[in-house]
Amino acid sequence: MTQVNFKSRLLGCFAYCLTTLLQLTIRKVKITDLGYDPNKPFLFAFWHGKQLLPVLMLRQHQTKRAVLVSPSRDGDILTVWLERLGYEIIRGSSRARNIEALVGMIRKLKEGYSLGFGIDGPIGPIYRVKPGMTHLAQKFNIPIIPVGSAFSRCWVVKKAWDQYEIPKPFSKAALYLGEPFSVRPGADLTESNLALEKLIHAAEEKALALL
Repeated sequence: MTQVNFKSRLLGCFAYCLTTLLQLTIRKVKITDLGYDPNKPFLFAFWHGKQLLPVLMLRQHQTKRAVLVSPSRDGDILTVWLERLGYEIIRGSSRARNIEALVGMIRKLKEGYSLGFGIDGPIGPIYRVKPGMTHLAQKFNIPIIPVGSAFSRCWVVKKAWDQYEIPKPFSKAALYLGEPFSVRPGADLTESNLALEKLIHAAEEKALALL
């Protein structure tokens, strides 16, 4: 278990209890592309502000699972919450402990883990793909699953850079797992990032249509 301070552990446990109760009231729909295989390792790409539903529902994926969490005070709370949900944690981001994060992700991929993280985090700009995931996909020949999620009713944290979404009780939630996206050897990563952005937006639209 990751070491965090008492306050963060308390808040993380509270978040776990709250989301556990909340998801009992939500009607969830999950649709996957035919190329998705729950028994194979993937990289899961979703927007930072829409990570709640993927985190809750991708526990059904059958490989070992790890997530990237920033080394911040908010990240301490997320760490406790995610560990309670059954994920292994890699601490780091593009801004801090980036080498440590990269080494951790490489180790997990070599061990057959699936990885997921908010691909426009940790501080935005919103809905812009950062280069880390496409680099890993290319280097380790592992496909990326573009993930879309939508709620029929939700709160939006307007003051947050990522416009974080929290579903309201008794709402409907839809998760869409798109066609696996491979980054071929020698491909330009800037172009791959733009292509992945379009695929995540398309997955978001398909999730919204399910409502």
